[in-house]
Amino acid sequence: MKGTTCTKIQTLMIILLMVAGSVLPLLQPGTAHAEAASHAVDTARNDTFVESMLEKLDFPGMAVGIVKGDQIIYTKGYGHSGPDGQPVTPQTPFILGSSSKSFTALAIMQLVEQGKIDLNTPVQRYLPEFELEDKEASKTILVRHLLNHSSGISTFHGRTAFTNTASTIDELIHRLKNTPLTEPVGSQYQYSNANYDILGGIIQAVSGESYAEYIQDHVYSPLDMKNSYTSTPEAKKHGLATGYQSIFGFMAPFEQPDNPSMLASAYLISSAEDMSHYLVAQLNGGKFHDISVAATESVAQMHQPTIKDPSTGGEYGMGWEIVHGVVQHAGDVESFHADMKLDGDIGVVVLMNAHDYAVRAFKLGMVADGILEIMHGREPVDDAGSITGTYILIDVISAAVMIMLGVSVFNLIKRKKSFRLTPLRIILFAFCLVLFNAVLPIAVLYGFSHTFAPWSVVFSFLPGLGHLAFVLSILSLVIGAAKLIVLGHNLRLHRMKESGNTM
Repeated sequence: MKGTTCTKIQTLMIILLMVAGSVLPLLQPGTAHAEAASHAVDTARNDTFVESMLEKLDFPGMAVGIVKGDQIIYTKGYGHSGPDGQPVTPQTPFILGSSSKSFTALAIMQLVEQGKIDLNTPVQRYLPEFELEDKEASKTILVRHLLNHSSGISTFHGRTAFTNTASTIDELIHRLKNTPLTEPVGSQYQYSNANYDILGGIIQAVSGESYAEYIQDHVYSPLDMKNSYTSTPEAKKHGLATGYQSIFGFMAPFEQPDNPSMLASAYLISSAEDMSHYLVAQLNGGKFHDISVAATESVAQMHQPTIKDPSTGGEYGMGWEIVHGVVQHAGDVESFHADMKLDGDIGVVVLMNAHDYAVRAFKLGMVADGILEIMHGREPVDDAGSITGTYILIDVISAAVMIMLGVSVFNLIKRKKSFRLTPLRIILFAFCLVLFNAVLPIAVLYGFSHTFAPWSVVFSFLPGLGHLAFVLSILSLVIGAAKLIVLGHNLRLHRMKESGNTM
C-alpha cells in the first residue's frame, strides 16, 4: 500500500510538472504574444500583403500593429528606417501626423472627468487671451466646437502653422488673432489643425503642465509607451525613423524639422508596439491591462459620430473619424504617414516613414484597409496602380513645359527684325499671352497659396514639383511681360511703317 501510494504521488507530481511546463510559458508576455499571434493572425498572408504593398508603393519602410480585444496579437517592422539600412522594428519611432489629435482629445476628456474642463464652455474661459479676427464670434467658440472641427476656422488656416515660425503652442494661438472665420461658429465641419493646437493650449492652461509633459505623464507612461516621444530631437536620439519624400518620383531622405507649436495636432511620435497599447485602451473603455487612462463613457464619447464629414462620407467625433462603422484617423506630415483603425474588437495601426502628396497619397490607406480585410477573412485590395508610369507622365509634362518656356525665351532673345502683323496673328498672340503667361501662372501662384497652403508649406510638403510649379509660374509671367513689350514695340513699328507708306 505504501509503495503504491508513493507511486501514485510520483505519477501525480510528474503530471503536475508537465501541466506547469505547458502553462507557465503562456504566462510570459513574449510567448503569449507569439501564441496569440499564431492563432489569430494569418502571419504568412499578412506578411505577403504588406511586403507587396511596400514594394508597389516603393516605400522605404513601415511598421504594423494588430490588436484583438485586450490582446496585442501582432507587431512587425518591414523595410528600413533610414539611409543606414537599419531595419524597421515594432519599437522604431515614427511621427504620427494628425493621429496625434486623438491623444489631444483623450487628454481633454481626462480633464473633463476631473471637472477641470466643461465641453460646453467658451474657450476664452480657459484661454482669456484667445481671439480671432471676429472678436465677438471668438467669444462663442466652445471647447466642443474645437474637438469636432466646427469652430469656423478653415482647413487652409489650419495649415499655415506648418511654416514652423511659432516656437510654442501659446505663440501659435496668439498669432491666430488675425485669422478669419470662414463659416459661422458651430455650423459646419471644417477639418483644421488650429482647432487642436488651441486644445493643446487649453490642456496647458488647465493642467499647469506643458502639453508635452502632460501627454508623457498621463498617456505615454500609464500605457507603458516606452518608445514614444514629444520632441523630434529627443526621438532622433532613440532611433526615430528617417522620413522620405518623393522628388519627381524618386524617394529621397528628408531632414524632418521639429515643430513644437503643432505638437497637439500633428507631431507626436510613437512606435507600432506602443500604438498597439494605445489601441487596446481605445477598444477597452480606456483600459490597458489594469491601468485606466479614461472612463468608458469618455472613450465612447470620443468615438461617437457628431458631425458629418463630406470628405470621407462619414462623420467626425472627437479626435476620431467614423466611416462606415470603422473608427479611424490617419496622420500626415512632411515625410511620414500613419493609420489607426478600430473595427469591432480589432485594431490596426500602420506607420510609414515616407510620403508623397502628388501620386501615392490616396493609396497609403490601402495597407491598413487590407490588413483589416485579412483579419475578417476577406481578400485585400492590393492594386496600387502604376506609380512609375504616373510619374513618367508628370515628368514628361514638366519637361515639355520647361522646353516651351525655354523656346519662348530663345525666341524673345533671337526675335526677328521684321515681324509681319495681321489681325488674326495679333488675336492668337494675345489669346496665348493672356492664357499661358497670365491666367495659368496667376492661377497656380494664387491658387496654391490661398486654397492649399502658403508656398513655404507647399515647398516642404511637395518638394521638386512644388518648387518647379512656382519657378515656372514666375518665369511665365516674366516672359509674358517681355512678350507684351515686344508686341507693343512691333505694333509701334507697324504703325510707323503704315504711316510711311501712306505718305
